Amino acid sequence: MKQLLTFTALFIVLTASAGASEEFQAEKFHQTSCTGCHDSSVYTRKKRRVNSLPRLESQVRMCDANLGKKLFDDDIHSLTDYLNDNYYHFGK
Repeated sequence: MKQLLTFTALFIVLTASAGASEEFQAEKFHQTSCTGCHDSSVYTRKKRRVNSLPRLESQVRMCDANLGKKLFDDDIHSLTDYLNDNYYHFGK
């Protein structure tokens, strides 16, 4: 029983550490997850829905929910910053 508890505790620590060590890469995520639904023209069209940085973050959160990715807040912010830096250019 003691060995099982030790193994379980060790497993929890190792899996938590493994997830924490993986750094979110916004550009890679964008290429693999976002472009499956649309290309970059959605960001550059004249009549776009996103017209501010808060609206951009809201849209990223909506897409995350629709895709079921369950990104962390830091990852949402990183992806929002990536899109803003590369396409939208809203002031921060």
